[in-house]
Amino acid sequence: MRLGTIAFLAGILILHALPELPVRDWAATLPVALLIAVLVPRSRLLAWGAAGFLWALWWASPPALLPAELEGADLQIDGWIASIPDREYRSVRFEFSVDRAMRDERPVASLAGQRLRLSWWDDAESDDAPTPESRPELRVGDRWRFAARLKRPHGLSNPGGFDYERWLYAKGIVATGSVRTQPSLHLLAQADRYPIDRYRQQIAENFARLLPGNPFVGVLVALAIGEEGGITPWQWDVFNRVGVGHLMSVSGSHIGLVAGMVFALTWGIWSWIPALALRWPAARAAAVAALGGAGGYALISGLSVPAQRSFLMVAVAMLALVAQRPAAPSRILALALLVVLVVDPSAPLLAGFWLSFGAVAVILYSVSGRWREDRLLGQTVGLQIDITLALLPPTLVFFQQFPLLSPLANLLAIPWVGCTVLPLSLLAALIEPLSATAQSALLELAALTMDGLWQILAWLDRLPGMVLYRPAPPLWTLAFALPGVALLLAPRGSPSRWLGLPLCLPLLWPPAVAPEPGGFWVTLLDVGQGLAAVVRTQNHALVYDTGPRLGATLDAGRAVLVPFLRQQGIARVDALLISHADKQHTGGVRSLRESMPVAQVLTSSLEATPIDGAESCRAGQAWEWEGVQFRILHPPTHGFSGDDASCVLQVEGAAGRVLLPGDIETRAEAALVATYGTGLAADVLIAPHHGHRDLSAQGFLDAVHPRYILFATGYRNRFGYPRPETVARYSATGAVLLDTAYEGALTFRLEPGQPLAPPEGYRHDRRHYWTAP
Repeated sequence: MRLGTIAFLAGILILHALPELPVRDWAATLPVALLIAVLVPRSRLLAWGAAGFLWALWWASPPALLPAELEGADLQIDGWIASIPDREYRSVRFEFSVDRAMRDERPVASLAGQRLRLSWWDDAESDDAPTPESRPELRVGDRWRFAARLKRPHGLSNPGGFDYERWLYAKGIVATGSVRTQPSLHLLAQADRYPIDRYRQQIAENFARLLPGNPFVGVLVALAIGEEGGITPWQWDVFNRVGVGHLMSVSGSHIGLVAGMVFALTWGIWSWIPALALRWPAARAAAVAALGGAGGYALISGLSVPAQRSFLMVAVAMLALVAQRPAAPSRILALALLVVLVVDPSAPLLAGFWLSFGAVAVILYSVSGRWREDRLLGQTVGLQIDITLALLPPTLVFFQQFPLLSPLANLLAIPWVGCTVLPLSLLAALIEPLSATAQSALLELAALTMDGLWQILAWLDRLPGMVLYRPAPPLWTLAFALPGVALLLAPRGSPSRWLGLPLCLPLLWPPAVAPEPGGFWVTLLDVGQGLAAVVRTQNHALVYDTGPRLGATLDAGRAVLVPFLRQQGIARVDALLISHADKQHTGGVRSLRESMPVAQVLTSSLEATPIDGAESCRAGQAWEWEGVQFRILHPPTHGFSGDDASCVLQVEGAAGRVLLPGDIETRAEAALVATYGTGLAADVLIAPHHGHRDLSAQGFLDAVHPRYILFATGYRNRFGYPRPETVARYSATGAVLLDTAYEGALTFRLEPGQPLAPPEGYRHDRRHYWTAP
């Protein structure tokens, strides 16, 4: 069964790796694969793998269920709020289960029964826009009629970045969109569905009401009901850098802890009452109660993958105890894995799946036959080190960072959270119907204990050099690292155990890839409606603009730029050039400077972009890195302001030139042509101002004469960039036009002695079947 489950998982992974889905009719052969798995022992593993592939194919949602002609159209949708609304200052987001959709009084059958992710934004420029206080109360399970505009699932597509489209697909969401306030919306029914989620929302609201302004209320809510939206990004940063992020929401260890507490409490009470103990053994009664307690906690936690896995393991173990039949831990884990995959074949798309099952597998591997009660403390410390070491491969693959303090932090945080913060939070949730005073007291005590833990974690986080940042390792390194980790975790005295370390070296130090001397790589990142580009030589890196803010707590620096730099193995920015003071270009400055050292900052306006240590960029500045020339062509000392004062950067290597003009307009373009003439020539031009109308006069285009023109725009942006008339003018030059909104991050590799090759478009090169076209 154990090998069969692994083969079933492998089959699912093969399907998820495909760029396009096979014909779904192949799923009809699933019964044949299952019969072969049962009746033909020699082909059993192959048949289990085929069964996993076909099962995932059967459940795979065909991409782009929303017809292209419906994108941006005004629709009327009836249905139910299907998740706890996530509120920010100017917006609220929630999932919506569609019952009926209409367009111009005609039904849209493709949306019926589907799940959407909707946002309701306040328009700061509109006097009649609803404020957070005046917006109608949104509660999970209520039936509403909304006017909405939808679009296909589409996220930013960059190396090292979060795959939003994969996340949406794994959650079964077929479209995203925004709620419109006109025509007016209608509440059709209250408490019509999802009673458990309504109870979860009530708990979250009560916690926030009883602890107003407390910075840790989001953590307490996450521990009680698994809703993580209240934990701030800076709190997540600290938790993840010290390696305890898995403890700050409902995890498998929390489910096990609840089951253990219920088991111990029931066993004690049952044993003290002779009539009960004689009627049924206390251990069996405690097992049934523990199963109920674990199931109840898993339900109110939202049934995340770690909760499902832990509950299934508890269920198998408790049922085996009731039936008085021993169950091997490895078989319990395999059964839990198989059930999770059958229920949700998309679960392996989430990092939590691998970290959750990986941690439990390591615990079983490390303690089986080796656990001695007389060495409890030493073995507990050793187990934390084993877990940290074993999770090194998936952590580096998914996050490109590894917290070296994780064993120490977890040794402190696991008992702290498990014995104080978690029980107090759960008691506060359970006691709500009985006493508001007692609930408030429990919450204040839980927040106080969490504050104490936070002080320790924050101190550990301030220690220098305690997070190992590495480039994203190639997947082939896992073929060496996983056996290497298994050897390192083997019992002392095992033969060839020393081979584990060299097998892990390719994972920790993957082959270095960098431009040749005289060559450079330039990447225009997909940051939505904004601009961020990275120019890399053999030993240096320059960042040109940092993209926009992406919400109240997120910006392109944190979400796109820093993950890209780390994925590329860049630990230091040698020059940061901010073209001008525009929020679409400066949104990620703070996140970038907080995340890695920046040696030099240049900007066109020191007054409008006050950055410590910044210097003015002025025409005539130039420098050279490894045979690559960098020249500032604009602005001069006087005569330009606003967009026309953007810093214009020309990069020239042995294989060609790239021109980055910021948001200059026609006046600045004319000045550049008058000053440099054909010296503006470049192979690659980033379109000024994202393709704004009435830009790029013919004289400027003739002087630059680019082979490629790149647009940095947001998918279906509200400005309509790039404008059709601008696209037509650029197309007339004969250049190839590319847009990050549809291509993802675009990378040109200009290497000495090689012709300029077409760029690498991340969206197409790393395409999966759920990726938007």
